[in-house]
Amino acid sequence: MKNLLLLALVALVFISCDKLDEPDILGSYANTPEGCTSNNDPMFGCGRFITLSAGGVADVLYGGDVISRTSYKIKGQKIKIEKSDQFGLELTFKQLDDGTLREESDKSIWYPVDFD
Repeated sequence: MKNLLLLALVALVFISCDKLDEPDILGSYANTPEGCTSNNDPMFGCGRFITLSAGGVADVLYGGDVISRTSYKIKGQKIKIEKSDQFGLELTFKQLDDGTLREESDKSIWYPVDFD
C-alpha cells in the first residue's frame, strides 16, 4: 500500500511539471539591442533574430548579416540553441507567459515576429 501511495505521489509530481511543447514555440523571434538603429528591420544591421522550425532546426542571425543554421532542444521551459560548425554560440532562452522569449545570459527579451 505504501508503495502504491509513493508511486502515485511521484507520478503526480511528473504530471504537474509544465513542459514546453515544440508547436508552442515554432516561429520567429527578434531582438534589437539597446542603441541599435537598424531601420526597424531585424534582418539587417545590429538586430538579432531566430527562427525555430519543426524537428529542432533553428536559423539564427546574431548581429551581422549571416544567417546560421543549427539545432535546438527543449528541456522543461528552456530552449537551448546549440553551438555548431555554422553557429559559434550556445544560447538558452526561457519562454515567458506573454509569448516572448528571454535570453538567459543577458536577460534580453525577444518578441515574436512575422516576416511574411
